[in-house]
Amino acid sequence: MLRTSVILVASFGLLAGCASSSANSPNTQSPDAGKVDYDVGTPSGGSGAGTPTDSNSDSGAEPAVKPRDSTTTRGATVGPKVVKRIAATKPPKPEEPETPPATKPKPGRATTPNGLLAEVFTIPAATEKLPDFAGLTAKSVFIAPNLDSSAAAPLAGLPKGTAAPIALRFTGSVNVLTAGEYKLCTATDDGSQLYIEDTLIVDADGVKTEAAEVCETVSLDPGEYKLELRSFHTAAPIVVRLSWAEGKDGTPAAIPIKSLFKPEGADARIKARK
Repeated sequence: MLRTSVILVASFGLLAGCASSSANSPNTQSPDAGKVDYDVGTPSGGSGAGTPTDSNSDSGAEPAVKPRDSTTTRGATVGPKVVKRIAATKPPKPEEPETPPATKPKPGRATTPNGLLAEVFTIPAATEKLPDFAGLTAKSVFIAPNLDSSAAAPLAGLPKGTAAPIALRFTGSVNVLTAGEYKLCTATDDGSQLYIEDTLIVDADGVKTEAAEVCETVSLDPGEYKLELRSFHTAAPIVVRLSWAEGKDGTPAAIPIKSLFKPEGADARIKARK
């Protein structure tokens, strides 16, 4: 009887030892065996879950794809400025030889097609931008042989006694003989706008402390182009300068009178006002 009891106690002890050993050893049949979550960290100063890495990477390896730093920005790429191409409505006028007339013209008689028709409008002294010319009536008109005035040189053709505050509108055409890119510039005191074939090219509107040159580049083929320059002047001096240069790097010079042509009916309007 004693022997049987000893055998039973030994059997229970053996079974308990096996159970304890089984509990302490890894379960190789677990469905989750082999799956490992790697903590790849977060960007400096960031928070939240890490970015998944390649399953073949070791736990201490660098993640295959690093999270993007939200503070990083990409610089915008600025392309070359687009140059406007303006189409002429008329073919170019042939260039006239620069020879003096055989006889001296009589005073007040129009002898040349060159120049621009200029209209003068009265405006309030508090004007801060170009007015709507459609609602204004010109108080006087004249022919401007060119637009090359400054603080020291008055505007050619401006009637005596004309003083600021006034607005001016110059109309006519500019003759282009050579195709290429042209830099067109205005310098006025105060604001101005230059239109070529009814397209706004130079916008220098607003009150100015001095006449600063503002330029834009356009592509022109040979032709005669409709031209309109608008300006306003709240105080003296009345500065109006229209210049051009061939090529974007050229030095602008006043458009010569031989390249400027009066609009149809300009001489008749001047004569009717006298």
